[in-house]
Amino acid sequence: MLLPMCQKFAILEYTRFTDSLQGGFALKRAISLFLTVLLLLSPLCMVHSAASYNSELDTSANIVLLMSLDNGAVIFDKNADQKAAPASLTKITTAILVLENCKNLDEVITVKQSSIDAISGTNSSTAGLMPGEQISIRNLLYCLLVKSANEAAVILADYVGGGSVSKFVDMMNEFVQKIGCKNTHYMNPHGLDAEGHYTTANDLAIITQYALKLPLFSEITNTVSYKLPATNKNPERNLLSTDWMINPNFKTYYYKYASGVKTGTTSNAGRCIISTASKDGYNYLAIVMGAPEEDVTGDGNPDNCAFLECKKIFEWVFENIRLTKVADPTQIATVLDVNLSWNVDHIRLVPETEVTALVPVGNDETSVMLEVIDSETPNPVNAPIKKGDVLGKARILYAGNEIATVNLVAAEDVHMSVILYIGYAIKSVFQSKIFCIVFALVVLVLAIYIGLIIRHNREKKRRKHPKTIRHFRNFK
Repeated sequence: MLLPMCQKFAILEYTRFTDSLQGGFALKRAISLFLTVLLLLSPLCMVHSAASYNSELDTSANIVLLMSLDNGAVIFDKNADQKAAPASLTKITTAILVLENCKNLDEVITVKQSSIDAISGTNSSTAGLMPGEQISIRNLLYCLLVKSANEAAVILADYVGGGSVSKFVDMMNEFVQKIGCKNTHYMNPHGLDAEGHYTTANDLAIITQYALKLPLFSEITNTVSYKLPATNKNPERNLLSTDWMINPNFKTYYYKYASGVKTGTTSNAGRCIISTASKDGYNYLAIVMGAPEEDVTGDGNPDNCAFLECKKIFEWVFENIRLTKVADPTQIATVLDVNLSWNVDHIRLVPETEVTALVPVGNDETSVMLEVIDSETPNPVNAPIKKGDVLGKARILYAGNEIATVNLVAAEDVHMSVILYIGYAIKSVFQSKIFCIVFALVVLVLAIYIGLIIRHNREKKRRKHPKTIRHFRNFK
């Protein structure tokens, strides 16, 4: 609103000033140029009227991320942005690229000697595939994701990469960047430790959620055992899932609400697992990395702590966290001062919509705090204001942690006083830096102009009345 006033004021003053001048055409042009620049600069006059409950859990794993698959809220976060070796969690990305680049999953591939040699001597997980063996892409995916077979990863990478595993790895890196991963870089398709091969729990959450949208991926990763058909090189084999959380035979680790997704283990990565769980309408994704292997149960045998930690996290979240209303439009968040209104000095702000969040059982809107974000809630505000106008924003906090944000809106209408507005506009113009600069420059220009007029008049007078030369006779 101040922009047009600045322009009109400058134009008006310029017109009045130039009309009052007689002559001095060059000076008027100079003033015109100056005020034109001022008008171009006049926009300077414008006045522009995740949940985290880390204290609730103790975990021995180095990296943990627990998030809701329903609304994306982070429930628990321990070093989720820390780069770490992903081990066979890498195979999630490998599987995505295979599923998206192979139209016929029943196409048969012949296993190359080079693919078997690529993991020779690594003493890593395999499905016992042999050079020359003919096997379908679909069955290779089961080897990859159920048995976590490393040679299956190389075979698939070689095929999709057009005979080049390194090209496939480039495709992996391009893919994760495209979907928004910030701290992931692959050096191979299987996940064996390698310098420069790393990711984070936050990036893995992005990758896993992408993969879960692919129907066959979810089906394969939730398979406890799979009968691999006989091939030209091997008889029928049974692939047992490396994910013991979905296998009832492993009572220590089994969790009946869990589904998939992938396990991983290397010396650098420690014990790792990504799993989902669903119960009572709630769906969660858990990522555990860098867990130790130690005797926790006291039976004299080392336990996979990634499974135990993941199970404990799921049990805790389903028992303790509920989706609860934490803010609604009847709740007054703050009160702002109002300018330019005769009858109203203050206006109430309330949440724009009802807000629900995942909070511990027994908590509601009385257990959380609504904290106004000052940088996004200017005070005072100018009338006119309509009920429902967004005037600010607030954080919703539980135990000091931000669990949501909400827009704050006006709870009522506020009408503007025209008289107060005119006074405000005039005051704003005269108090603005631009006006002060303009006024000072106009005074300066006027002073220069008056000086020039005086000088001009003196010279004119001198030309009309030249001096008489006395004692003319003395000149020869």
